[in-house]
Formats: sequence, C-alpha cells, structure tokens
Amino acid sequence: MDLSELFFGEFSIIIIGIFLIIILILLAKYVGPYPKPLPQSGTPRKDLRETILFWLVHFTWLSVVIFFLKSIFVTLIGSDLSYYFLVAIDSLILFIIPLIYVIRKNNWRLSEIGFTITKVESWKVLVFGISAYLILGVYSFFRSPHIEMYWFALLLVLYSNAFLEEFFYRGFIQSKLERAFGQKKALIYQGVIFTLVHIPAKTIQFSIDGNLLLYLSSFFLVFLHGTIYGLIYMKTRNLWASVICHYLTNWAVATILLFI
Repeated sequence: MDLSELFFGEFSIIIIGIFLIIILILLAKYVGPYPKPLPQSGTPRKDLRETILFWLVHFTWLSVVIFFLKSIFVTLIGSDLSYYFLVAIDSLILFIIPLIYVIRKNNWRLSEIGFTITKVESWKVLVFGISAYLILGVYSFFRSPHIEMYWFALLLVLYSNAFLEEFFYRGFIQSKLERAFGQKKALIYQGVIFTLVHIPAKTIQFSIDGNLLLYLSSFFLVFLHGTIYGLIYMKTRNLWASVICHYLTNWAVATILLFI
C-alpha cells in the first residue's frame, strides 16, 4: 500500500478515525471547561420514555422514506418537489413538534436549548471545533468527489441536514437526557442513538457497494462525530456551534468549491 492509497484512497477512513479520536480526547479533557449542569429532572423515567418515543418516530419515518417512499415521490412529483416535501415533514418531526413540546410541557426557554447568537459558554471550544472541521473539510476536498452546489442549495442543506438534526439530537434529546442522567451519560446515549438512526441510509449504501468493512466502520465514525457535536454543544451551550461543525462535516467541499 502506497501513501496515496492510505491518505486518499479507501483506507483514508482510518486517518479520519484517528483524527476524530484525537479531537474527541482534546475536547473531552483539555479544551474548555464543562458548564454548570442543566437542572435535574424530577421525572427521569418520563424523560427517557419521551426521548425514546420521539426518536422512534424519527427512525420509523426515516426508514419508511428511504426504503419505500423516496422513489415513489420522485416518480410522482419529481426529485425537487419530493425533496421539499420531505424537508417539510422532517421540520415537523425534528423541530416544530419537539420545540412546542418542551416549551409548553417542560417550560423550557429558547436559551436553554442554545438558541442564542451572542452567548457562548466557551469560545475556545467554538473556535477549536470549527477549526477542526475546517481541517477535516480541506482533507475531504482532496479525498472525496468534488460536489459543486450553488449558494441556495448550500443554505437549504444547512437547514435540512445540519440544523434539523442538531436541534433534535443535541438541543432536544441531549438536553432531556442531561436533565435525566447527567452530562456524561447524556453525551454517550445521544451519540449512540444518533448512530442508530443512520442504519437505514448506511444499509442502502451497503446494498449498493457491498463493502462490509466500510459499512461497519462508518457507524463508528458517525458515533465519533455525534459525540464531538454533543461535546461542542454542551461546552458552548450554543446550538449554532454544533450546527456549523455538522454542516462542515458534510458540505465543506461544496462550500470551498463555491468560493473558489
């Protein structure tokens, strides 16, 4: 195996894994302090049941879309309209309904979910996280197919891909789990269920390429990403910090190409 195959070929996933592990260790132990824990819930079992229920709704909907509905929608109304329709449903499941629930039922304030621009608990964590994912984005620029997208499409995926998932898995689920079980367990639990929700998409990809090693290792990488996003969200108490990092994970290449 030559160096180009290791760094830019199929085995480059090893380099990414090592990079993410280093980032995770630095964030967990050395970069920025842990904030004051969120107020503990008096009904942790209820919070756990709610978390599982909301997650199951998302997992079921996502599975039905990937395995059945997506191709049907594309055939009936076209790829663009079907995408907008699915984003609208995702907005209900991942954002609007959970937001209304925690505001009305749990009496949360928007600031408790991280809906703030100016307030950041740790700017060191924010700068470190964005810098790390910019480096990963530049690396992906050389190892991945170059996907060119216009600014409107990049804004749309910023919302549909990064914001919705970050609100649901960090702002909603991780916050509920932290109130129920504390910071450390919440971080691990949300990372696990964030990984599990990728099973349908990863399974479809596996059915196409048949690469079992890539299939299994991709879940490990998703878990690392989810845990890192969770740490960034927890230590900054700012939802936009993890949204930016999540966005750079998937679309840094397209953004670089746009500005070039």
